[in-house]
Amino acid sequence: MPKKAVLVVDVGTESVRAALVDEAGEVLAIRGRALEFFSPKPGWAEQNPEEWLSSSLVCMKEVLKEVPSVEVLSLGVSAQMHAVVPLDFEGRLLMPRVPIWCDKRSSEICIQVNALLSPKEQIEKAANLLIPNWIAPKIRWIRENLPEVYQATSVFLTAKDYLNFALTGTQYIDFSEASGTFLFSWKSRTWDLELLSLFEIDPSKLPPLVPSLEVVGRLKEDLVRFLGLKQGVPVICGAGDMLCLLLGGGIVEKGRSCDVTGTAADVSVYLSQPLLSPRLMNLHHAVDGWISFGILDSGGGGMKWLRDALYVRDDGVTTYMRIDEEAVQTPPGAEGLLFFPYLLGERLFGSPWARGVFFGILPSHRRGHFARAVMEGVCFDLKMSLEEIEKLSGENIREMQAIGGGAKSSLWCQIKADIYGKEVISLQEVEGGIVGAAMLAFSGVTGESVSSLGKRWLKIRRRYTPTAAHQKIYERQYTLFREFHDLLQAAFEKYRKEE
Repeated sequence: MPKKAVLVVDVGTESVRAALVDEAGEVLAIRGRALEFFSPKPGWAEQNPEEWLSSSLVCMKEVLKEVPSVEVLSLGVSAQMHAVVPLDFEGRLLMPRVPIWCDKRSSEICIQVNALLSPKEQIEKAANLLIPNWIAPKIRWIRENLPEVYQATSVFLTAKDYLNFALTGTQYIDFSEASGTFLFSWKSRTWDLELLSLFEIDPSKLPPLVPSLEVVGRLKEDLVRFLGLKQGVPVICGAGDMLCLLLGGGIVEKGRSCDVTGTAADVSVYLSQPLLSPRLMNLHHAVDGWISFGILDSGGGGMKWLRDALYVRDDGVTTYMRIDEEAVQTPPGAEGLLFFPYLLGERLFGSPWARGVFFGILPSHRRGHFARAVMEGVCFDLKMSLEEIEKLSGENIREMQAIGGGAKSSLWCQIKADIYGKEVISLQEVEGGIVGAAMLAFSGVTGESVSSLGKRWLKIRRRYTPTAAHQKIYERQYTLFREFHDLLQAAFEKYRKEE
């Protein structure tokens, strides 16, 4: 009798991956392909949606070939959030490359809208401040700068929902993705007509809202033949990659908190209602409730930069393990070297025009100091958000799940525990986004709750407890980090005006 499983796709910034996950939460097979990233101008970040689709199909075919006897119950997609994909009335792409989550070309539009809607009004309506990452200012940018594209657009989809459309022919958006548009009313869970009017966006160009667990269609017949699957495979709406990561990291019950280090990095808590603060962001979870979080656009991305800039060998191959080996030999605090990890600017605590900065370089500093400073700088930035979460929620967070690529590093997990002053827990299964998408795909067709699946599937790999001696060093460094962070803001603004 064939083993039952779900087929899932996870579209990140650096790669597309597909996997088969069985009823016990075991990843039976996984395949990935790298993606191209384009930045034709400062602040622009683009990718090709057709590459997302073609790479997804190839990866799905490869995993199905590896496990040929499996019975696929459903298909689910997790993908990077906040991309804007315009389609015409025939379902054709209107832009060869689209702005993705970290694109900041709409910064000036945000400044204009900020003059019309106060921060308090923004948070009350959308549970968030307006920033260039959201979908609304990106659509407005297209309307102003590419009017022919805007006029020809039948619907604006996100990356996940574009893939769902390509798989099924249907057009929907789930609550998690909608909450990242700045066009979504958090109180009524509907499109906010006043915000749509403010951005001069036609509401008919947005897809219908559905829960993440809903079946949005059946796999198209030509794709059934290509993949070698049976007819009628249901496709679940799914959720944004951050929310799938959180599910796969055990954030399946309210009150739990998490550190996610992928290309971006964030610290978050799962609550019934969003925390309304200008220093935090809020997204609807893939299940009922809200995730309040602080985020850094270049968390793991900062480590990738470090690897590519300072660790490439003659053969062009360097593992992150090599970086860990040098960083672990460097004392906590990197002997005074501070890193401000703003390679892609800041969202909430500082300027979107911020840049990465190493501060305090001495002749004695070597490559390992820079490696450790990058890890510590990411944690110092996220600690600012963690303090805000605890202050507003009244929660004294004692432990945090660590997920994403950064959780594979034992050193980085220990640094997180020491800087946050919390116990940090890593899980046996590190493929959080894949597992979270699989939870939704299983729950959507079997009816078993996501909470129940989380309890069955997720197992602790290791606990990291804070080291008192390291905490004292990091407390001093964190104080300096916050002070210099604020001093740098004026320099970043001046730097923008000189560009």
